[in-house]
Formats: sequence, C-alpha cells, structure tokens
Amino acid sequence: MKKTKTYYQICKALIRLLEHHPFEAITIKEICAESGVHRSTFYAHFEDKYQLFEVIKQFHMKRYERLMASTTYTIEHSDLETTKSYILKGFRLLFKYILRYKSFFQTIIVTNTQPVLIRDYMKFTQHTYTAILKSLPEMHRSDYFIHYTIGGELAIIYKWLSNDCQETPDEMASILNANLMKTKR
Repeated sequence: MKKTKTYYQICKALIRLLEHHPFEAITIKEICAESGVHRSTFYAHFEDKYQLFEVIKQFHMKRYERLMASTTYTIEHSDLETTKSYILKGFRLLFKYILRYKSFFQTIIVTNTQPVLIRDYMKFTQHTYTAILKSLPEMHRSDYFIHYTIGGELAIIYKWLSNDCQETPDEMASILNANLMKTKR
C-alpha cells in the first residue's frame, strides 16, 4: 500500500496520544479525532491500533538496525583507532536520530514507558555488541560487560530525554563515548 500523508498523520496522532495516555487506554476513535480522519480511513490503512503501533515500532527498529549494522561492519573491518572514532560517530548519529524523533522516544522511554519495545531495542543492541566484541581482543565475561554497558547507555538516554534534550547530540555522544572508553576491559 502506498504511504500517504494520511498514513503518516495517523502514525503521528498515536504518538501524540501516547504522550498523555497509556496505549491500552487509547481508542481508534481518539486516534481518528487526533489525526482528523474518519474511522473508515483509519481501517483502510491499519487493521487496528496494535498494527499501527507495530508499524511505528518497525519504522524505528529498521533505522536502528541499519545504524548498528553499519557500526558493526566498520568495527569488524577496521583497526582499533578507526573503530574508536567510528563508535563516537555512531553515538552522534544515534543521538541525532533520537532528537529528530524526540516525541516518540520521550513517549516510549520516559512518559509512557513501553517495556516490550525497550527490551526489543536492548536485545538488538546486545546482539550487535556481542558481534562487535568478537572482533576485538577477548574479554572475560563479556556478557556482563554488554548488559552493564547497555543499561548505562539506556540510563543516559533516559536522563537526556527526561531533561528535554538540553545537551546537543554531539555532547551526548561524547558523554556516552567517554563512559564506554573509561571501562577497563
């Protein structure tokens, strides 16, 4: 199906509603009112609100996967210095992306936390970090290091979003990068 302006209006309407209401409490009627479309138009694009949320989730996951795949490829095929600079670049891209879609990320991480979606991001990040660590010198108990790192990164992202993204993406990337590089492996 061709994605129209209406399709995106409906997606944005759900995100705006999630800023103030739990997902389970949001109705199709509210989504239609918020997006300015009729129910029949909603159903021409989506089966139900669950499919709509899945579409939004997949939109962001695909972009995150591309960023992680690019980072992994570069790290696996580069020397250590190039890897370090690329990790910083990857963090910059991540924070720029989060800022661009700030309302979505504030909603799912801070305002109306979506644990399943956050776990999906964490799981994908874990797989990516595991692949990255295979190309670096061996580390004792890398599984714990990965969970520690992801938890810290999520806490930093949460704090940034909670403070309405006061720092620039470059500042946040530097903070994340500095914390990662301080960790003794």
